[in-house]
Amino acid sequence: MCMENARIEPKMSKKGGTLGLASLIVWASYDAAAFVSESVIHSVNGRDQERIGSHDGYYGLAVSNAFYMLSTLAVPSLMSYFRSKWILALSGAFFTFYYLSFQYLNRYLYFFACAVLGMAFSSYNVGFSGYLTEFSTRQTIERNQAMSWAVSCISVFVGGIVNFAVTSANLDEHGIVSKYREYSDTDIRYLYAALALLGVMGMAIFSFLPNREVEDNIAASCVRCKTLNEQIKVMFTVLFHKRVLILVPFYLYIGLFFSFWISIIPTALQFTKSLSLNVYIPAYFGAAFTMGSVIMSLLTMKMSSLVRNFSFKPLMIINAIVHTLIYTLCVCMIPEWSTVRPNGEPSIFIQPSAIAVLILAFLCGMADAANNTTRAVISTLLLPTRRHYTVGASRFYHGLSASVLFFVSPFLSIYSYAIVLFSFLIVSTIVYWCSCEFIQGEERKIADNKVAPVSYLNLTSVKSLDAMKK
Repeated sequence: MCMENARIEPKMSKKGGTLGLASLIVWASYDAAAFVSESVIHSVNGRDQERIGSHDGYYGLAVSNAFYMLSTLAVPSLMSYFRSKWILALSGAFFTFYYLSFQYLNRYLYFFACAVLGMAFSSYNVGFSGYLTEFSTRQTIERNQAMSWAVSCISVFVGGIVNFAVTSANLDEHGIVSKYREYSDTDIRYLYAALALLGVMGMAIFSFLPNREVEDNIAASCVRCKTLNEQIKVMFTVLFHKRVLILVPFYLYIGLFFSFWISIIPTALQFTKSLSLNVYIPAYFGAAFTMGSVIMSLLTMKMSSLVRNFSFKPLMIINAIVHTLIYTLCVCMIPEWSTVRPNGEPSIFIQPSAIAVLILAFLCGMADAANNTTRAVISTLLLPTRRHYTVGASRFYHGLSASVLFFVSPFLSIYSYAIVLFSFLIVSTIVYWCSCEFIQGEERKIADNKVAPVSYLNLTSVKSLDAMKK
């Protein structure tokens, strides 16, 4: 991208808002689908066991995350040929195909569509981070990330509204659908047709994003490779770079938690007998989740202007506390095996209720917003000349952990999830803290003129060094 066309953009926040709006529409469709995927598949299996397996909802998400992990190795290379907004538009097309496949749901088409969904994830994330860095500087990256996420996280609420509307239109004369939440073929077709429409809308908005860059934007420091072979080599170099390897537990944890809140928890709530008559639980969950995400994003925006590097250690400490509360509440409220099958088992301490669901969803929203902000900031600053590849590496490990989790999900109780995720939380907090210490130390050295800036960039190849010298 030519820096001759770069200009100072005084209202950078508008770009963040536009990017967030487009992301909102795309993720609203995905969130609405992910909330009910296992319940939808379970319902279809109940009517026709030959058509699809009872736990193919979990296995499909495992496949999508596996392809997400693998495609992450190649997708960053598209940045050398296409603008970020066109990569985002491509992701919208992939999402739309996934939703349309539910009009003719069967096992083979479903798993193929899940593979396409994995490529949608990787192309979206690379395009999003690329576009974000085009209108962000070192001073504005935290605020712009928080603003974009504050808008896009409303997608969970919109996804809940979509589910609410489809459910309302298909209630029986008694006001309930069945003993446990089930989805008829008509429900499924209407729901996923609405989601496909949202996917098309998001794809269109991505296509019309402005092309202008800001002066001194972060993306300008990223050294681009000239050949595909070189790009793949750089991707593997970054994937196993010592700075990235230190953060692997952090990236793995984010993948685990994302899978946990977007699929495991909503499924467990719908499989819990005391909540089964309330068919609007996904809508309630989405509304409270969005409130938590927005509040955390606004807090991050405000504190980032008051506290330097707020998204480093301070936000991570807050995040660790919120995550601990989530696992404690899950263990106390959700029956042990509601993660796998409908059941009427009692909870340990807290009776499942709408209020408890709202609190849990609110905390999940706060945690997810903090996770995405900390990951975006640390990945952007870790290897400045390889930002797109660093983001890709983070998503590779995200997809790896999410895929493994979904493959074993049919065998895990809520207690197992709590133990595994809390253990990863402790380790990820430690390694994130250490990485923040390193980055801040390097920045202090540069500020004191003790080392040349090129040392901080820590270029990953001789070719990159030559490019920077030129």
